[in-house]
Amino acid sequence: MEQNEQENLPVPAEAKPGLVKATRDFFGNALSTVKGKDLSAMVEEFSSEMTVVAEGLSEDQAQLHELYQSLSAQQTIDKEELREDIARVSDAVQQANDRAQKAEQLLEKVQKDVDRLQKEIDRQQDAFAQYTKKAEEKKARKLDNMSGMIRQLTWLVGVAGGAWIIVTILNLFK
Repeated sequence: MEQNEQENLPVPAEAKPGLVKATRDFFGNALSTVKGKDLSAMVEEFSSEMTVVAEGLSEDQAQLHELYQSLSAQQTIDKEELREDIARVSDAVQQANDRAQKAEQLLEKVQKDVDRLQKEIDRQQDAFAQYTKKAEEKKARKLDNMSGMIRQLTWLVGVAGGAWIIVTILNLFK
């Protein structure tokens, strides 16, 4: 073990060929004593594993980028469809509003016509009531005139009948 410990000791500065190589050798020796493996083999194994991980991450990133592009395109399409749908609904609401306003105007016109016709009907009913009242009054006056005439005719017939009887009786005595 003494020799391993000496290998783990730092090399004097004048004997160092390079700081990187010395550090690498130092860690290589330290790890080889702990695990019994060579540092360069471990670096190679770590590098190959990191390469696999990096390639996997790269593929995942590429798939995520493709998914992002796909979702972005779909979102753009969905936004455009939503704008079109909103425009269609807005147009439909505007048309419905226009039809409602026209219907309201028509209803107001019909209501004015109904009010005018109701006033005309009321005026006609008043005129008819007045005409009926005048006709009844005229008929009543006419009946009064007729009954007066009938009374007068009755008296005339009575007087004429009485005169005939008197003339007949006078002719009998002659």
